[in-house]
Amino acid sequence: MSVGNPKRMTTEEANQLLKKYHEGKCTEAEKALVESSFLDYNENEAGLSKELLDQLKAEVYVALPIHKRNKLRIYGWSSAAAVLVVSILAIAHWRLEENLQLFKQAKVIEDVAPIGNQATLTYEDGESVALNGSKDGLVIKGNTMRYLDGSRIENELTSQMTQTLSTPRGGQYQVVLQDGTKVWLNAASSISYPSSFEGAKERRVSITGEVYFEVAKDRSKPFLVASKDQLIRVLGTHFNVNAYGDNGATTTTLLEGIVSVSLAGKNEGAKLLKPMQQLIAGNGRTVIRAADLELAMAWKNGVFEFRDASLKTILNEVARWYDLEVEYRGEVPNRVFNGSVSRHSNLSVLLKILSYSDIRFRIETDGSPTKKLIVEP
Repeated sequence: MSVGNPKRMTTEEANQLLKKYHEGKCTEAEKALVESSFLDYNENEAGLSKELLDQLKAEVYVALPIHKRNKLRIYGWSSAAAVLVVSILAIAHWRLEENLQLFKQAKVIEDVAPIGNQATLTYEDGESVALNGSKDGLVIKGNTMRYLDGSRIENELTSQMTQTLSTPRGGQYQVVLQDGTKVWLNAASSISYPSSFEGAKERRVSITGEVYFEVAKDRSKPFLVASKDQLIRVLGTHFNVNAYGDNGATTTTLLEGIVSVSLAGKNEGAKLLKPMQQLIAGNGRTVIRAADLELAMAWKNGVFEFRDASLKTILNEVARWYDLEVEYRGEVPNRVFNGSVSRHSNLSVLLKILSYSDIRFRIETDGSPTKKLIVEP
């Protein structure tokens, strides 16, 4: 195919032609001009090194919808073609620079370690104290608070009626309430409670995320746990509440004792749970079934435990524990996984196991505290 000697083309005309080409509106002659102008251009004519020109060519191949990879010769190379090539090279160079900046911003990280003990104690007036990460938890006794090992809390504020203990993504912590009830918080969770239950008819707390309770017995004061969708009433028992809502449901697992669960917005009566039972409420359904205690308590025992778990279910847990954002590129594989991994392991240990199923992972950061886990089939 050939094109005669066209008149001199301005930069604006060249850019308009490139726009038409990109939108697929060029005539065959115009397409030939664009493709051959670039493909026939070499480093001597462009004044560029072969290495850089090869990079630009590769970028143009990706950037423009070229349907024919074979060279289309144009005889009578003209100033119009030269202007067009300069425009193409400018666009390609801009795209290379853009991709280079993105690459620089998205630095690949080799591994991520778990954070472990980390929590913040917030008082009723909004003031807060960052708790010592080298400690396992705190205990409330009367009007004082101490770490579990008996040491003082630095910058402790005057005790107030309501306190909220919260863990960030990647953190966990324990608190012993004033009545002796022991509470463990998983990552991205919280519990709000009064500094004392003295004089109250009930012991009421509220939670978010996932929390395990070992409730001190007191028949005169029932213990109530409120979450977004339900209210649990107990006298003295051990149970776990998962209220993350990843799948739109809240799961209550009973280890010992008896609890009653009332669902928010439901006129039906409270549901009674017996030991080794689990209540799942959400998506318009309520199900009571036999509980897999090993699976339900895995997080408290320092383990990731998966039974026929989807990739998204696993990575939801991973994201909370290692403080990551997960980005899926491409279709998520429809597979299930079984197994266990220590939560004290670096992230690479778990990802290596998952990668045996032909799934690729990459950890990136753009310089901010947030890390991103890229998942590709």
